[in-house]
Amino acid sequence: MNNQSKPDQKKLNQNQQQNQTPIQTQAPNQTSQKPEQKLSRRQFFFIIIQTQIGVGVLSIPYDLHKVAKQDGWISLLIAGILLQIVLFVLWAIARNHPKLTLFQINEVIFSKWLGKFISSVYILYFIGIGTLILLLYGRMISLWVLPNTPLWVLAFLMITACIYLVDGGLLIMGRLYTMLSFMLVILIVLVMYTMKEMNIIYLFPILETGWGGVLSGVDKAILSFFGFIVSLVIFPKVEGKPKDKLKTIFFAHWFVVAFYLYIVFASFTFFSTKELTLVPEPVLYMLKSFELPIIARIDLFFISIWIISVATSYATYVYMASVGFKEVFQCQHTRRFITIFGLATFIIAVYVGFDMKKLEIFSQTMIYSGYVFSIIVPLMMLPLSFLFKKMKKGQN
Repeated sequence: MNNQSKPDQKKLNQNQQQNQTPIQTQAPNQTSQKPEQKLSRRQFFFIIIQTQIGVGVLSIPYDLHKVAKQDGWISLLIAGILLQIVLFVLWAIARNHPKLTLFQINEVIFSKWLGKFISSVYILYFIGIGTLILLLYGRMISLWVLPNTPLWVLAFLMITACIYLVDGGLLIMGRLYTMLSFMLVILIVLVMYTMKEMNIIYLFPILETGWGGVLSGVDKAILSFFGFIVSLVIFPKVEGKPKDKLKTIFFAHWFVVAFYLYIVFASFTFFSTKELTLVPEPVLYMLKSFELPIIARIDLFFISIWIISVATSYATYVYMASVGFKEVFQCQHTRRFITIFGLATFIIAVYVGFDMKKLEIFSQTMIYSGYVFSIIVPLMMLPLSFLFKKMKKGQN
């Protein structure tokens, strides 16, 4: 009896171990194989919008009118059509490398060390654009709301809030951008209130400045759209097929085009051609002439909402710089570098300050850099990306 019971006990022990081992091995595998949560296409849509719509909302009508007069809206529309081609180029590059960010693609296309160098310059470009956003935001707040508040205070408050946001990660940013985008509807409604004084005749005669003036306005209009490069940085972190992502990019782009057209059209029909040359921020001057039963200064209420768009735009550039640093130097934790990038923008912004000469030089430098890194470099990358794709197929 004892000899028979021992084998039975061994079989029972083996069966118990076999039943227990899957339970013990499943838990670690499930946690290690848990996929990274990606952005939805809706969140992708709002991140692109909030990155592009920022400081330029207040000044774009004046900038376009300065070179194209009342034909500035034509320049804006042409710029939107031309940039759609650039967006298609960015999408084609991302489709050839669907799992890689912009910085990883640079190393694949341009070789490791040249790619790291280009990515490092991209990081400096993102920091520069973030600094320019701080400068223009601080100047606007100083002119309209807080004339006695120094720039370093305004910049410090903006940077602190945005660093906290970026530290939460891309998914948190996407959710917050989606939630805050309803503020754009408030901006649209406020501007709509001024349209009762609209005079459509101010848009005529069409093409009075000629195509030379219109094309000069295209150059000014393109500057307001810089920020679309974010679609190439976060492309692999968005769920869905490449074709679906392309639709999202195009929808976001044309939403921004329509929003800017709406602002420009409202400004051009409220002020005459002579009046518009005297108001650098026509949207605010336009709103300042009206009152609501609850809100006496609509322009200040508009600025308070506009600050949110500025913050989201600045935060996106800090995020892109931190992602670039992580990819170039293979760092796992970027929290300290987010703070360093914020500190770098703070130091540069305080150095430039409200000195108009320094601000003009810095602004022009960033504008030329924007053309290089948002348009020229991607156009160079496209044929190289197709070449490497064919080479991989040949090797396989």
